Amino acid sequence: MKVGPTNNRTDIVRLYEIQQKKRQPEKTGKPDRVTDSFEPSTAIQELQELQKRLQAIPDVREDLVAKLRQEIEAGTYKPDPQKIAAGIIEELRLDRRS
Repeated sequence: MKVGPTNNRTDIVRLYEIQQKKRQPEKTGKPDRVTDSFEPSTAIQELQELQKRLQAIPDVREDLVAKLRQEIEAGTYKPDPQKIAAGIIEELRLDRRS
């Protein structure tokens, strides 16, 4: 191989092509590109299903609100003090656990 200045463009192009071929990996019959794949576990799939169900539940139970509103307006709403106290205590217990 000649090591010196050359003015012949075809020699330069040929040398460039040889170098490029040396840098390219040999083809082994395998695909050039390996693709990644992701399949969520069953636990994640169950969580996603639960999230969808929770999003379908309304934030306000309109039917219960309407019923209570009617009872209050009619003067027939009689809250149970025992249930109210039990609910407050339960909320306090849950807050302490967090």
